Amino acid sequence: MAASIPSDISKILDDKLSGDDKQKVTDYISSLQAQIVQLGGSLPKEEEAKEEETKVEKEETTTAETSSTPAVSVTVYDAASGAEDYDKAGDLKQQAADAKSTGDHAKALELYNQAVLAAPPSALLYSNRAICLMKLGHYTESEQDCNRALDLNPDSGKALKTRGKLRFEYLEDWHGALSDLGQAQSIDFDPEVAEMLKELSKKRIEEEKEQAKERLAKEEKMRKKAEEIRKVREEEAREREQQQRSAAGGGMGGMGGMGGMPGMGGMGGMPGMGGMGGMPGMGGGAPGGGMDMGGLMGMMMGDPEIQQAMQNPKVVAAFGELMNSPGGPASLMSNPAKLQKIMSDPEVGPILQKIMGKLGGGMGGGMPGGMGGMGGGMPGAGGGSGAGGGDDDIPDLDMSDLPDLVD
Repeated sequence: MAASIPSDISKILDDKLSGDDKQKVTDYISSLQAQIVQLGGSLPKEEEAKEEETKVEKEETTTAETSSTPAVSVTVYDAASGAEDYDKAGDLKQQAADAKSTGDHAKALELYNQAVLAAPPSALLYSNRAICLMKLGHYTESEQDCNRALDLNPDSGKALKTRGKLRFEYLEDWHGALSDLGQAQSIDFDPEVAEMLKELSKKRIEEEKEQAKERLAKEEKMRKKAEEIRKVREEEAREREQQQRSAAGGGMGGMGGMGGMPGMGGMGGMPGMGGMGGMPGMGGGAPGGGMDMGGLMGMMMGDPEIQQAMQNPKVVAAFGELMNSPGGPASLMSNPAKLQKIMSDPEVGPILQKIMGKLGGGMGGGMPGGMGGMGGGMPGAGGGSGAGGGDDDIPDLDMSDLPDLVD
């Protein structure tokens, strides 16, 4: 089928293409039109196409006429002139009104210009001249006269109505038109204004719906963002809490309890003095589960006596030596002399014994008291007894009862 191409498109093809290029485009348009018909569509009739072309040409002509409207001379009253011929101004306004009523807006405009110069103009004079300017296509100048009228009288219904129509029909300011015509209608009802307000109200409703949609979309976006921020902060708080727990020193799991430390034998008596009793055995470590060193240290330092003793450098040094020795406190069993030296210090021994008792936790494992001290007293003083097994059943001997073996 032959391509049905509107004349304006055909003119573009003639201007821009020639020869084979034009034919290729024409054939392509023809194939598209054939597919439209096969799919059940219809092509615009030639008469409709011509009507559309005529409409476009008419609109272009109107636009050209409007844009080519020649500049107009609009007079402004000069207060410095001191002109106050109100009679002359009144006659000119009457003549202008007569010309306007017959549709001769050009003559009416000229007479209104003279009236403005004859005496201080009123809001009504500016409003009437604004109507003539609007009819002649001088929309900007017409709006300026409306502004002048409203400066003199803010409640001028005619000025508001004229400016509202200008903004609605020519100046593409429907917000301003809605405001002006709404005020004008409240001052002086006009059926024509009522119709314009209906159309403007529809525009306003559509705009409010669109604004509400945009506002809801914005609020939803902000809500999602706030939710994301909340989740991030919660995750950061959990991480901080976990780090704080780790820093506090969690228990080391899976380490078996440390066996009890057997008691140490009593120290032999000094000449004339009984031996010191053996040190009781240290209780066994906690069976099975791990040792929570952080909690244990907290428990120990919660004891006022231990806390006070740890202010003593000797106690601190002895405790460090006890805990940091290879194999821990149990390793000192291989060096009883060293352990006895530490424990025999009156400032250190009792505190370390208490600490070791807390480390043992009162759990079983240690051998009871140490072996008894060796007797070593000089005649007249019995040997000291050990803490775990003593010589309490051996009676004291009176040296004076022994026979004299020396000749």
